[in-house]
Amino acid sequence: MTISVTIITLNEEENLERCLKSISSITSEIIIVDSGSKDKTLEIAKKYKARVFVRKFDNYANQKNFALRQARGEWILSLDADEEITPELKNEIKLAIDHKQSLALRARPLAINAYSIPRKNIIFGKFIKYSRWQPELDRHIWLFKKESGRWVGRVHEEVVVDGEVGRLKNAKIHYQYKTVREFVEMLNSYSELEAEEKVRKGVRFSFFRLFFDPIYNFLVRYIYRLGFLDGLHGFVLSYLMAIYHFIVWVKIWERER
Repeated sequence: MTISVTIITLNEEENLERCLKSISSITSEIIIVDSGSKDKTLEIAKKYKARVFVRKFDNYANQKNFALRQARGEWILSLDADEEITPELKNEIKLAIDHKQSLALRARPLAINAYSIPRKNIIFGKFIKYSRWQPELDRHIWLFKKESGRWVGRVHEEVVVDGEVGRLKNAKIHYQYKTVREFVEMLNSYSELEAEEKVRKGVRFSFFRLFFDPIYNFLVRYIYRLGFLDGLHGFVLSYLMAIYHFIVWVKIWERER
């Protein structure tokens, strides 16, 4: 069975080659949808014989669904440019979609059309084990049959599939946010999208949520999700995510003025 790897990019020259090297032996094609890179991203993509498409960014789900439509493989493995597939996960993926494995599924009422994969997050140079970034809490569908799945959600997009979803054990690695500056830029970008989405759905500004959401999210990450075990990293990340939720509500207030 064939696998198409789909990646959306914007100025990813520092990350892309590591990602492409990690999947070179399991993919039949690489689809890259770029939204206007000014660095060497496209040069690196062409080096690995990727099929490159340029599309103006509107939201993550639309960008990824466009990449999905260009793919010719039976299975889709969706990656971010700053992610890497480990050898253990690579072998597990091969076994999961091997044609021989399908024989064992004939007795099931539904075939497995997708697999969720956990993700290890490296933030500020450290593997974050807690703080709500645990690999199992960051488990999502990233491997699925093309004809069975699609991306939904303008922000924090997810794959929805028709059919049964299996679970892979080994995690992919996410080299996320090397610096606080990158993290703050993410806060600004994602909070803009989330505020727009809430307003679009008719959510109104709330003084209660303005104060409650940041406090609640800090306590969930730092106490309930054991962020304190990540040391100073855990405190900083929990605090920054509290700020994120504060900013979302401030931006909703700003749009209603």
